[in-house]
Amino acid sequence: MKKAFWIGVVLIIASVVLGACGAAGQAQATPTSGSPNLMETAMALTSQQTIVPATPVGGVEVEGPDDYVGIVKQAWSIVNTEYVRDNFNGADWDAIYDEYTARAEQVTSSEELWDLLSEMIGELNDDHSRFVPPDRMTAEFDVETSDAAAPKPWTGIVIWPGPSREDEYLFAWDVCGTSPAAAAGITRGDIILAIDGKEVVKEGEEFSRDDILGAVYGTGGSQVTLTVWQGPDQDPVDLTLTLGGAGDCPDRYYEIVNQDPRIGYIRVTDFDGDAAFTIMESIRAMEADQPLDGLIVDVRHNPGGNSDDSVAVFTEGIVGTVGPFREGEQRTIYRIRGPVEWNKTTPVVVLTDGSSHSAADYFPAAMQELGRATIVGMNSAGNTEGITGWILADGTLIRLAVSTLALNDGTVLEGVGVTPDVIAPLGTWGLKAEPYDLQIQAGIDTLLEIIGE
Repeated sequence: MKKAFWIGVVLIIASVVLGACGAAGQAQATPTSGSPNLMETAMALTSQQTIVPATPVGGVEVEGPDDYVGIVKQAWSIVNTEYVRDNFNGADWDAIYDEYTARAEQVTSSEELWDLLSEMIGELNDDHSRFVPPDRMTAEFDVETSDAAAPKPWTGIVIWPGPSREDEYLFAWDVCGTSPAAAAGITRGDIILAIDGKEVVKEGEEFSRDDILGAVYGTGGSQVTLTVWQGPDQDPVDLTLTLGGAGDCPDRYYEIVNQDPRIGYIRVTDFDGDAAFTIMESIRAMEADQPLDGLIVDVRHNPGGNSDDSVAVFTEGIVGTVGPFREGEQRTIYRIRGPVEWNKTTPVVVLTDGSSHSAADYFPAAMQELGRATIVGMNSAGNTEGITGWILADGTLIRLAVSTLALNDGTVLEGVGVTPDVIAPLGTWGLKAEPYDLQIQAGIDTLLEIIGE
Protein backbone atom coordinates (compact mmCIF):
# COMPACT_ATOMS: atom_id res chain seq x y z
CA MET A 1 0.00 0.00 0.00
CA LYS A 2 1.26 3.45 -0.88
CA LYS A 3 1.91 5.69 2.10
CA ALA A 4 2.50 9.44 2.22
CA PHE A 5 5.12 10.83 4.54
CA TRP A 6 6.34 14.33 5.21
CA ILE A 7 10.01 14.89 4.49
CA GLY A 8 11.77 17.72 6.23
CA VAL A 9 9.38 17.74 9.17
CA VAL A 10 11.33 18.78 12.21
CA LEU A 11 10.40 18.22 15.83
CA ILE A 12 12.68 20.26 18.06
CA ILE A 13 13.00 18.97 21.58
CA ALA A 14 14.82 21.26 23.98
CA SER A 15 18.08 20.36 25.61
CA VAL A 16 18.24 17.89 28.46
CA VAL A 17 20.73 20.08 30.19
CA LEU A 18 20.76 23.48 28.58
CA GLY A 19 17.09 23.89 29.34
CA ALA A 20 17.51 22.16 32.66
CA CYS A 21 20.32 24.41 33.75
CA GLY A 22 19.31 27.68 32.15
CA ALA A 23 22.45 27.86 30.03
CA ALA A 24 20.28 28.30 26.97
CA GLY A 25 17.28 29.81 28.77
CA GLN A 26 14.78 27.15 27.69
CA ALA A 27 11.42 26.31 29.26
CA GLN A 28 11.18 23.64 31.92
CA ALA A 29 8.86 20.96 33.16
CA THR A 30 8.08 21.59 36.83
CA PRO A 31 7.57 18.73 39.27
CA THR A 32 5.08 18.77 42.10
CA SER A 33 6.77 17.53 45.25
CA GLY A 34 4.84 14.81 47.00
CA SER A 35 2.41 14.20 44.14
CA PRO A 36 1.20 10.68 43.36
CA ASN A 37 3.13 10.91 40.08
CA LEU A 38 6.61 11.59 41.44
CA MET A 39 8.26 8.79 39.48
CA GLU A 40 6.71 9.66 36.15
CA THR A 41 7.45 13.35 36.67
CA ALA A 42 11.02 12.43 37.51
CA MET A 43 11.29 10.34 34.37
CA ALA A 44 10.30 13.42 32.40
CA LEU A 45 12.78 15.62 34.23
CA THR A 46 15.65 13.28 33.49
CA SER A 47 15.09 13.99 29.80
CA GLN A 48 13.91 17.63 30.18
CA GLN A 49 11.58 17.76 27.19
CA THR A 50 10.13 20.98 25.83
CA ILE A 51 8.24 20.25 22.61
CA VAL A 52 7.83 22.77 19.81
CA PRO A 53 5.07 21.67 17.39
CA ALA A 54 6.40 20.21 14.16
CA THR A 55 5.77 22.23 10.99
CA PRO A 56 5.38 20.40 7.66
CA VAL A 57 7.53 22.10 5.03
CA GLY A 58 6.89 19.79 2.11
CA GLY A 59 5.84 16.25 1.37
CA VAL A 60 6.35 13.43 -1.10
CA GLU A 61 4.93 9.97 -1.49
CA VAL A 62 7.34 7.18 -0.69
CA GLU A 63 7.19 3.42 -1.07
CA GLY A 64 9.47 0.49 -1.75
CA PRO A 65 13.11 -0.42 -0.95
CA ASP A 66 14.50 2.85 -2.32
CA ASP A 67 12.62 4.68 0.39
CA TYR A 68 14.29 2.60 3.13
CA VAL A 69 17.68 3.60 1.73
CA GLY A 70 16.57 7.21 1.59
CA ILE A 71 15.51 7.22 5.23
CA VAL A 72 18.85 5.72 6.29
CA LYS A 73 20.62 8.43 4.27
CA GLN A 74 18.45 11.08 5.94
CA ALA A 75 19.32 9.77 9.41
CA TRP A 76 23.01 9.55 8.56
CA SER A 77 23.02 13.14 7.26
CA ILE A 78 21.39 14.49 10.43
CA VAL A 79 24.06 12.88 12.58
CA ASN A 80 26.82 13.96 10.18
CA THR A 81 25.93 17.63 10.42
CA GLU A 82 24.43 17.97 13.90
CA TYR A 83 26.08 15.54 16.34
CA VAL A 84 27.88 17.24 19.23
CA ARG A 85 31.32 15.86 18.26
CA ASP A 86 32.63 15.79 14.72
CA ASN A 87 34.87 12.83 15.61
CA PHE A 88 31.66 10.85 16.29
CA ASN A 89 33.21 9.34 19.42
CA GLY A 90 35.70 7.45 17.27
CA ALA A 91 33.17 5.95 14.86
CA ASP A 92 34.13 6.13 11.17
CA TRP A 93 30.97 7.89 10.06
CA ASP A 94 31.85 7.78 6.34
CA ALA A 95 32.38 4.03 6.50
CA ILE A 96 29.11 3.71 8.42
CA TYR A 97 27.33 5.47 5.54
CA ASP A 98 28.61 2.87 3.07
CA GLU A 99 27.76 -0.04 5.35
CA TYR A 100 24.27 1.00 6.37
CA THR A 101 23.04 2.25 3.01
CA ALA A 102 24.13 -1.08 1.54
CA ARG A 103 22.32 -2.96 4.28
CA ALA A 104 19.23 -0.81 3.76
CA GLU A 105 18.94 -2.19 0.22
CA GLN A 106 18.14 -5.58 1.78
CA VAL A 107 15.43 -4.22 4.11
CA THR A 108 11.91 -5.50 3.37
CA SER A 109 9.82 -4.02 6.20
CA SER A 110 9.55 -1.02 8.48
CA GLU A 111 10.44 -3.19 11.46
CA GLU A 112 13.71 -4.22 9.82
CA LEU A 113 14.41 -0.57 8.98
CA TRP A 114 13.86 0.49 12.59
CA ASP A 115 16.24 -2.19 13.84
CA LEU A 116 18.83 -0.98 11.34
CA LEU A 117 18.44 2.67 12.32
CA SER A 118 18.71 1.79 16.00
CA GLU A 119 21.91 -0.09 15.31
CA MET A 120 23.33 2.78 13.25
CA ILE A 121 22.71 5.43 15.91
CA GLY A 122 24.14 2.98 18.46
CA GLU A 123 27.46 3.20 16.61
CA LEU A 124 27.94 6.58 18.32
CA ASN A 125 28.20 4.84 21.70
CA ASP A 126 26.31 7.74 23.27
CA ASP A 127 23.60 6.93 25.82
CA HIS A 128 21.72 10.16 25.08
CA SER A 129 21.56 9.66 21.32
CA ARG A 130 19.09 7.05 20.11
CA PHE A 131 16.57 6.07 17.49
CA VAL A 132 12.95 6.02 18.69
CA PRO A 133 10.58 3.68 16.81
CA PRO A 134 6.79 4.06 17.09
CA ASP A 135 6.39 1.49 19.87
CA ARG A 136 8.69 3.54 22.11
CA MET A 137 7.17 6.97 21.49
CA THR A 138 4.84 6.70 24.49
CA ALA A 139 7.67 5.74 26.83
CA GLU A 140 9.73 8.67 25.51
CA PHE A 141 7.11 11.41 25.69
CA ASP A 142 3.69 10.45 27.04
CA VAL A 143 4.31 11.29 30.69
CA GLU A 144 1.35 11.57 33.04
CA THR A 145 1.52 14.72 35.14
CA SER A 146 0.36 15.60 38.63
CA ASP A 147 -2.54 17.51 37.04
CA ALA A 148 -4.21 14.28 35.92
CA ALA A 149 -7.85 14.04 36.99
CA ALA A 150 -7.37 10.68 38.69
CA PRO A 151 -4.01 10.36 40.51
CA LYS A 152 -2.42 7.00 39.94
CA PRO A 153 -2.44 4.74 43.02
CA TRP A 154 1.07 4.06 44.31
CA THR A 155 3.06 2.72 47.24
CA GLY A 156 4.32 6.04 48.62
CA ILE A 157 7.96 5.01 48.07
CA VAL A 158 10.03 7.79 46.52
CA ILE A 159 12.82 6.74 44.17
CA TRP A 160 13.38 10.05 42.49
CA PRO A 161 14.79 10.28 39.80
CA GLY A 162 16.17 6.75 40.22
CA PRO A 163 18.92 4.84 41.99
CA SER A 164 22.37 6.41 42.03
CA ARG A 165 24.73 4.67 39.66
CA GLU A 166 26.93 3.66 42.58
CA ASP A 167 24.05 1.98 44.45
CA GLU A 168 24.42 -1.76 44.71
CA TYR A 169 20.79 -2.13 45.76
CA LEU A 170 17.46 -0.51 44.98
CA PHE A 171 16.85 1.72 48.02
CA ALA A 172 13.68 3.34 49.27
CA TRP A 173 15.16 6.82 49.11
CA ASP A 174 12.19 8.27 50.98
CA VAL A 175 8.77 7.14 52.16
CA CYS A 176 5.69 9.37 52.40
CA GLY A 177 4.54 9.58 56.01
CA THR A 178 0.96 8.63 55.16
CA SER A 179 1.13 5.91 52.54
CA PRO A 180 0.75 2.16 51.94
CA ALA A 181 4.53 1.78 52.34
CA ALA A 182 4.62 3.59 55.68
CA ALA A 183 1.65 1.56 56.93
CA ALA A 184 3.56 -1.61 56.05
CA GLY A 185 6.58 -0.42 58.05
CA ILE A 186 8.87 0.50 55.13
CA THR A 187 11.29 3.31 56.00
CA ARG A 188 13.99 5.39 54.33
CA GLY A 189 16.99 3.26 53.40
CA ASP A 190 15.15 -0.06 53.19
CA ILE A 191 16.33 -2.29 50.35
CA ILE A 192 13.86 -3.67 47.81
CA LEU A 193 15.06 -7.12 46.78
CA ALA A 194 12.08 -8.36 44.75
CA ILE A 195 8.77 -7.14 43.33
CA ASP A 196 5.93 -9.66 43.18
CA GLY A 197 8.50 -12.40 43.50
CA LYS A 198 10.73 -11.12 40.66
CA GLU A 199 14.26 -10.39 41.86
CA VAL A 200 15.47 -6.84 41.37
CA VAL A 201 18.73 -7.04 39.48
CA LYS A 202 21.09 -4.22 38.57
CA GLU A 203 21.66 -4.23 34.82
CA GLY A 204 25.11 -2.83 34.05
CA GLU A 205 25.11 0.57 35.74
CA GLU A 206 21.35 1.02 36.04
CA PHE A 207 18.35 -0.76 37.49
CA SER A 208 15.63 -1.36 34.93
CA ARG A 209 12.87 1.20 34.54
CA ASP A 210 10.35 -1.59 35.12
CA ASP A 211 11.88 -2.33 38.53
CA ILE A 212 11.73 1.31 39.56
CA LEU A 213 8.14 1.69 38.39
CA GLY A 214 7.21 -1.62 40.01
CA ALA A 215 8.44 -0.44 43.40
CA VAL A 216 6.44 2.78 43.03
CA TYR A 217 3.28 1.71 41.19
CA GLY A 218 3.25 -2.07 41.35
CA THR A 219 3.17 -4.42 38.40
CA GLY A 220 -0.57 -4.36 37.73
CA GLY A 221 -3.61 -4.74 39.89
CA SER A 222 -4.38 -3.12 43.20
CA GLN A 223 -1.64 -4.77 45.28
CA VAL A 224 2.07 -5.38 45.10
CA THR A 225 4.27 -7.63 47.22
CA LEU A 226 7.72 -6.24 47.94
CA THR A 227 10.54 -8.32 49.40
CA VAL A 228 12.25 -5.84 51.70
CA TRP A 229 15.52 -6.01 53.64
CA GLN A 230 15.32 -3.56 56.54
CA GLY A 231 18.61 -3.97 58.39
CA PRO A 232 21.88 -5.92 58.55
CA ASP A 233 20.66 -8.07 61.43
CA GLN A 234 17.25 -8.80 59.91
CA ASP A 235 16.00 -11.32 57.40
CA PRO A 236 14.20 -10.04 54.29
CA VAL A 237 10.41 -9.99 54.62
CA ASP A 238 7.56 -10.04 52.11
CA LEU A 239 5.22 -7.07 52.55
CA THR A 240 1.98 -6.84 50.56
CA LEU A 241 0.86 -3.26 49.90
CA THR A 242 -2.53 -2.13 48.66
CA LEU A 243 -1.85 0.74 46.29
CA GLY A 244 -3.50 4.04 47.09
CA GLY A 245 -2.89 7.68 47.84
CA ALA A 246 -0.11 9.22 49.91
CA GLY A 247 0.53 12.33 51.94
CA ASP A 248 3.24 13.89 54.08
CA CYS A 249 5.69 13.22 51.28
CA PRO A 250 9.29 14.48 51.49
CA ASP A 251 9.78 17.99 50.18
CA ARG A 252 12.37 20.71 50.47
CA TYR A 253 13.27 21.39 54.05
CA TYR A 254 15.93 22.97 56.20
CA GLU A 255 17.27 22.54 59.72
CA ILE A 256 20.21 23.35 61.97
CA VAL A 257 22.36 20.21 62.07
CA ASN A 258 25.09 21.53 64.38
CA GLN A 259 24.75 24.23 67.03
CA ASP A 260 28.32 25.26 67.76
CA PRO A 261 29.54 26.15 65.21
CA ARG A 262 26.14 26.84 63.72
CA ILE A 263 25.70 24.70 60.56
CA GLY A 264 22.53 24.78 58.48
CA TYR A 265 21.21 22.18 56.07
CA ILE A 266 18.94 22.65 53.04
CA ARG A 267 17.60 19.82 50.95
CA VAL A 268 16.85 20.82 47.34
CA THR A 269 14.69 18.11 45.76
CA ASP A 270 14.57 19.83 42.35
CA PHE A 271 15.60 23.07 40.67
CA ASP A 272 12.19 24.24 39.54
CA GLY A 273 11.24 27.89 39.12
CA ASP A 274 11.28 28.87 42.79
CA ALA A 275 14.33 26.89 43.93
CA ALA A 276 16.55 29.96 44.44
CA PHE A 277 13.78 31.74 46.37
CA THR A 278 13.27 28.71 48.60
CA ILE A 279 17.00 28.38 49.27
CA MET A 280 17.26 32.05 50.24
CA GLU A 281 14.14 31.91 52.42
CA SER A 282 15.53 28.84 54.19
CA ILE A 283 18.78 30.66 54.89
CA ARG A 284 16.92 33.69 56.24
CA ALA A 285 14.86 31.48 58.54
CA MET A 286 17.97 29.76 59.92
CA GLU A 287 19.72 33.12 60.36
CA ALA A 288 16.78 34.79 62.08
CA ASP A 289 18.58 34.73 65.43
CA GLN A 290 22.24 34.56 64.40
CA PRO A 291 24.30 34.04 61.25
CA LEU A 292 25.28 30.60 60.04
CA ASP A 293 28.90 29.50 60.33
CA GLY A 294 28.45 26.96 57.54
CA LEU A 295 25.80 25.55 55.21
CA ILE A 296 25.11 22.19 53.55
CA VAL A 297 23.11 22.21 50.29
CA ASP A 298 21.89 18.72 49.45
CA VAL A 299 21.21 18.08 45.73
CA ARG A 300 21.33 14.29 45.87
CA HIS A 301 18.59 12.55 43.91
CA ASN A 302 17.72 15.86 42.25
CA PRO A 303 16.41 15.50 38.66
CA GLY A 304 17.20 19.06 37.57
CA GLY A 305 15.29 22.14 36.47
CA ASN A 306 17.13 25.48 36.27
CA SER A 307 19.97 26.05 38.73
CA ASP A 308 21.55 29.32 37.53
CA ASP A 309 19.61 31.54 39.96
CA SER A 310 20.35 29.11 42.78
CA VAL A 311 24.08 29.36 42.12
CA ALA A 312 23.74 33.15 42.12
CA VAL A 313 22.57 32.98 45.74
CA PHE A 314 26.20 32.16 46.54
CA THR A 315 28.53 33.26 43.74
CA GLU A 316 28.94 34.67 40.23
CA GLY A 317 31.36 34.35 37.34
CA ILE A 318 32.23 32.36 34.22
CA VAL A 319 31.95 28.60 34.67
CA GLY A 320 32.88 27.46 31.16
CA THR A 321 31.25 27.07 27.76
CA VAL A 322 28.29 25.22 26.27
CA GLY A 323 27.88 24.03 22.70
CA PRO A 324 29.12 21.46 20.19
CA PHE A 325 32.69 20.26 19.74
CA ARG A 326 32.78 20.66 15.97
CA GLU A 327 35.32 22.50 13.88
CA GLY A 328 34.13 26.00 13.09
CA GLU A 329 31.17 25.84 15.49
CA GLN A 330 30.89 28.47 18.21
CA ARG A 331 30.39 27.67 21.89
CA THR A 332 28.45 29.92 24.26
CA ILE A 333 30.01 31.26 27.46
CA TYR A 334 28.26 29.83 30.51
CA ARG A 335 28.16 32.65 33.06
CA ILE A 336 26.46 32.95 36.43
CA ARG A 337 25.28 36.52 36.68
CA GLY A 338 25.08 38.33 39.99
CA PRO A 339 24.57 40.13 42.18
CA VAL A 340 25.11 37.45 44.80
CA GLU A 341 22.02 37.25 46.99
CA TRP A 342 23.51 35.86 50.22
CA ASN A 343 27.28 36.19 50.64
CA LYS A 344 30.52 34.94 49.11
CA THR A 345 32.32 33.86 52.28
CA THR A 346 30.32 31.55 54.57
CA PRO A 347 31.66 28.00 53.95
CA VAL A 348 29.31 25.85 51.87
CA VAL A 349 29.25 22.09 51.26
CA VAL A 350 27.23 20.65 48.36
CA LEU A 351 26.15 17.00 48.62
CA THR A 352 25.97 15.06 45.32
CA ASP A 353 25.38 11.52 44.18
CA GLY A 354 24.94 9.59 40.97
CA SER A 355 21.31 10.74 40.73
CA SER A 356 22.17 14.45 40.76
CA HIS A 357 21.08 15.10 37.16
CA SER A 358 21.40 17.93 34.65
CA ALA A 359 20.84 21.16 36.64
CA ALA A 360 22.02 19.23 39.69
CA ASP A 361 25.22 18.57 37.70
CA TYR A 362 25.55 22.23 36.80
CA PHE A 363 24.96 23.50 40.34
CA PRO A 364 27.90 21.67 41.99
CA ALA A 365 30.02 22.21 38.87
CA ALA A 366 29.54 25.98 39.08
CA MET A 367 29.99 26.09 42.86
CA GLN A 368 33.21 24.08 42.61
CA GLU A 369 34.58 25.86 39.53
CA LEU A 370 34.02 29.29 41.11
CA GLY A 371 35.62 28.21 44.38
CA ARG A 372 32.45 28.72 46.39
CA ALA A 373 31.79 25.24 47.78
CA THR A 374 33.36 21.96 48.80
CA ILE A 375 31.63 19.03 47.09
CA VAL A 376 30.97 15.96 49.26
CA GLY A 377 29.47 12.58 48.35
CA MET A 378 29.78 10.75 45.04
CA ASN A 379 30.15 11.89 41.42
CA SER A 380 27.05 13.57 40.04
CA ALA A 381 25.24 11.89 37.14
CA GLY A 382 27.17 13.57 34.33
CA ASN A 383 23.96 14.27 32.44
CA THR A 384 25.16 17.44 30.72
CA GLU A 385 24.43 16.92 27.03
CA GLY A 386 21.81 18.95 25.21
CA ILE A 387 19.42 16.80 23.16
CA THR A 388 17.52 17.73 19.99
CA GLY A 389 15.11 15.51 18.05
CA TRP A 390 14.29 15.12 14.37
CA ILE A 391 11.36 13.34 12.76
CA LEU A 392 12.44 11.11 9.89
CA ALA A 393 10.46 10.68 6.67
CA ASP A 394 8.55 7.69 8.04
CA GLY A 395 7.51 9.51 11.22
CA THR A 396 10.08 7.92 13.50
CA LEU A 397 12.45 9.98 15.61
CA ILE A 398 16.14 10.46 16.22
CA ARG A 399 17.15 12.02 19.54
CA LEU A 400 20.67 13.36 19.18
CA ALA A 401 23.20 15.01 21.48
CA VAL A 402 24.07 18.40 19.98
CA SER A 403 25.86 20.28 22.77
CA THR A 404 27.60 19.77 26.09
CA LEU A 405 29.25 21.62 28.98
CA ALA A 406 32.98 22.20 29.29
CA LEU A 407 34.56 23.93 32.29
CA ASN A 408 37.02 26.78 31.93
CA ASP A 409 39.98 24.42 31.61
CA GLY A 410 38.19 22.33 28.98
CA THR A 411 37.10 19.54 31.32
CA VAL A 412 33.96 17.82 30.00
CA LEU A 413 31.62 16.39 32.63
CA GLU A 414 29.34 14.34 30.38
CA GLY A 415 29.21 10.73 31.56
CA VAL A 416 31.56 11.50 34.45
CA GLY A 417 29.87 14.16 36.53
CA VAL A 418 31.34 16.48 39.13
CA THR A 419 33.99 14.69 41.19
CA PRO A 420 33.59 15.47 44.88
CA ASP A 421 36.40 17.04 46.86
CA VAL A 422 35.50 14.59 49.63
CA ILE A 423 34.40 11.12 48.49
CA ALA A 424 31.74 9.76 50.84
CA PRO A 425 29.87 6.61 49.77
CA LEU A 426 26.62 5.70 51.50
CA GLY A 427 27.31 1.99 51.51
CA THR A 428 24.54 -0.49 52.21
CA TRP A 429 22.99 1.08 55.30
CA GLY A 430 24.22 4.68 55.12
CA LEU A 431 20.74 6.13 54.67
CA LYS A 432 19.70 4.62 58.00
CA ALA A 433 22.54 6.12 60.04
CA GLU A 434 21.50 8.34 62.96
CA PRO A 435 21.06 11.19 63.56
CA TYR A 436 21.97 11.93 59.92
CA ASP A 437 22.80 9.69 56.98
CA LEU A 438 26.49 9.09 56.32
CA GLN A 439 26.81 11.68 53.55
CA ILE A 440 25.15 14.44 55.56
CA GLN A 441 27.46 13.57 58.45
CA ALA A 442 30.45 13.76 56.09
CA GLY A 443 29.26 17.24 55.09
CA ILE A 444 29.05 18.29 58.74
CA ASP A 445 32.52 16.90 59.45
CA THR A 446 33.95 18.68 56.39
CA LEU A 447 32.52 22.02 57.50
CA LEU A 448 33.79 21.53 61.06
CA GLU A 449 37.29 21.10 59.64
CA ILE A 450 36.96 24.16 57.38
CA ILE A 451 35.51 26.38 60.13
CA GLY A 452 38.14 25.20 62.59
CA GLU A 453 41.04 26.12 60.33
